Amino acid sequence: MDVLETRNFNRTAERLNVTQSTVSARIRQLEDELATRLFERGRGGADPTAAGRRFETHCRSLLAAWSLAKRDVSAGSGLARPRLRVSVQFTLAQPVLVDWAKQIRGQVPKLDLYLEANFSQQIQRDVLTGETDVGIVFAPQQFPDVHVAEFGAENYVMMSTDCCRLIEVDWTRYIKVAYTSYFDRQHDELFPNLLHVPTVVGSDDLASGFLKADGGTAYFPSLSAPSLMETIPGLQLVEGAPVIPQPLYSIVHSRKRHDPLVAQAVLLFQKLIQARTIESFD
Repeated sequence: MDVLETRNFNRTAERLNVTQSTVSARIRQLEDELATRLFERGRGGADPTAAGRRFETHCRSLLAAWSLAKRDVSAGSGLARPRLRVSVQFTLAQPVLVDWAKQIRGQVPKLDLYLEANFSQQIQRDVLTGETDVGIVFAPQQFPDVHVAEFGAENYVMMSTDCCRLIEVDWTRYIKVAYTSYFDRQHDELFPNLLHVPTVVGSDDLASGFLKADGGTAYFPSLSAPSLMETIPGLQLVEGAPVIPQPLYSIVHSRKRHDPLVAQAVLLFQKLIQARTIESFD
């Protein structure tokens, strides 16, 4: 399913945290089991064959059935404790997920939690199949059985080890983080003259690594700003730099939309993120 999305074995390996050879071997094994070729490999990536596109629908059904079977079996094990599976965007995991878990456990002491960080598209797939109860994402897609609601925003702020004012930024040392397509559009509109960026990275973790090693300037989530300033020497907010807002969305399966525990979880995320956003700008 991930290769169908990325069209690239290397990219899927990075996203699933496995080696490229593992991805190739698993696809090859699946093709052997089905006695047909699912992808055409080439320099441009991996394009699904007609059989591969037909198999996608069956994949979704198999994953959904397996997920529901696991949950049904465990639900009948005699345990009366409430359970909640929550998945959030990678950049939100560190600044809010632990505190959210502490707060909801305070409200529901006997709650069993399963927490993870992932990409928007994978989170949506897990919500659709029932594997995840609540997803917090930046870029949702519309599906008939998934309820999407905007509930706040994460603000990205420019931070630098080199300077404290926008006019002083050395753009040759600027690192652009490719957070989402929405962020990219806002960034390009705000900086139309920045046609060439020497370094583009795919996550704020990589950007912070560059700044720790050699300094520079980059946009970071405002929720992470306080901890970043503690760990990266000389890092500070850049005065006069525009703030780039990124809408946040909760996604839940339609059948769980009115579940009191799910609604409680989403509301707590909303309150926590709003409070953290205010703190980060104080």
